[in-house]
Amino acid sequence: MHPNNLSGSAALEQTEAVEDGTALIGNATPPGAGNLNPAQKHALARKIGQDWQRISSTVAELFATGVPSNDPRTQQIVHEHYQWLGHFWTPDRASYLRLAEMYVNQPKFRQRIERRKPKGMAAYLRDAMTTYAWSRLR
Repeated sequence: MHPNNLSGSAALEQTEAVEDGTALIGNATPPGAGNLNPAQKHALARKIGQDWQRISSTVAELFATGVPSNDPRTQQIVHEHYQWLGHFWTPDRASYLRLAEMYVNQPKFRQRIERRKPKGMAAYLRDAMTTYAWSRLR
């Protein structure tokens, strides 16, 4: 459903999901998206945004309930984050570690991550991404 067909807060959340999902990767166009018509591009952006919302909500829940950043549940959602990035690029260890630091050290990214989530979530995500990068990436 197009965000304009939703009402009230549902429309806002849907629009923000698209914005948050693309803002966190710099509004890049996914590979192959250039061949899509406008409706298909919007649907893809909406799905990417929804996936980000699901991932970030799960990270927030794990963080808020005190699950360690190296816990298998946290590492599973970070794996999904890593796969989500595949819409735009495939990071190696070094670039994923840089992204993790950027999520904390760049105010624009930290504010996006923590806007509707607990303060400190960006650092928690960074720590989880760091564990993931060192254990799973080259």
